[in-house]
Amino acid sequence: MNNALLLGATGHLGRKIAAELKRKGYEFTAVIRNEQRKIVLTGITDQFIVADVINSKAIAGITAGYDIVISALGKSVSPNDKSKASFRQVDFEANTLILTDALKNNVSKFVYVSAFSAEKYRHLEYFKVHHEFSENLKSSGIDYSIIKPPALFSAFIDLIDMAMKGRLMTIGKGNKLTNPIDETDLAKICVESIKQKNATIEAGGKTVYSRRQLNEIIQQVINPGRKVRTVPIGLIRSFLPLIRLVNKNMFDKFAFFTAVMEHDTVAPKLGSTTLEEYLEKYKAAKKDSV
Repeated sequence: MNNALLLGATGHLGRKIAAELKRKGYEFTAVIRNEQRKIVLTGITDQFIVADVINSKAIAGITAGYDIVISALGKSVSPNDKSKASFRQVDFEANTLILTDALKNNVSKFVYVSAFSAEKYRHLEYFKVHHEFSENLKSSGIDYSIIKPPALFSAFIDLIDMAMKGRLMTIGKGNKLTNPIDETDLAKICVESIKQKNATIEAGGKTVYSRRQLNEIIQQVINPGRKVRTVPIGLIRSFLPLIRLVNKNMFDKFAFFTAVMEHDTVAPKLGSTTLEEYLEKYKAAKKDSV
């Protein structure tokens, strides 16, 4: 069993999963939304399927001939993401289409990247759709692995840009704890899970940080001359109803941001890379690209 179909292949995590599949000797095909996205996987694979994953006709039969499906498919939580599709359309409906096709084509293994503690926050759309698909996957009869990180380091790239401009803010007290994980570490866990039977794996990074510490570390590494400002969480909450009227997708994102600022989300420490190490690599890569 070594022939895989990878969805979400050009995202931050998907690229690392692709590299890990190659390193481990798997044959795999990356599903991409347009031809231009091939460049992201240069040197990793030349096997691609171009398809709109939220279009049932476009993905009909897409899993035929594959033993393994790995889905890192999900809508970005970044406020800078302007795509019109909702969390439900991407994270639930598109993955459901893929799962249905996988069952028809007797795929042996389905690996899905979900969200840590999604079952606890089902009143929020982001967590709700991850939980609902995970439950459907468990009951489908296919051998599954559900990977549940609290966050990826790449999710903080928006904060890196804000820190560079001196606009980085901590929402509320910033005292709630979390341990995000490097996407390279998580990619290894995803690929290793192919050999695990019906596994649910909660996977966090090696270091636990408060939300304020995360911001202060980012600011110190990226632009130490600027300070991190504080915004009352009540102020953000007061704007949520208005945001919902104007843009439902943006509301779901800010409702998610507000919720994670108010709760500890600490997963088992399976990663090996610290945020500080990640940021230094990111900074060096940016410098080399200039």
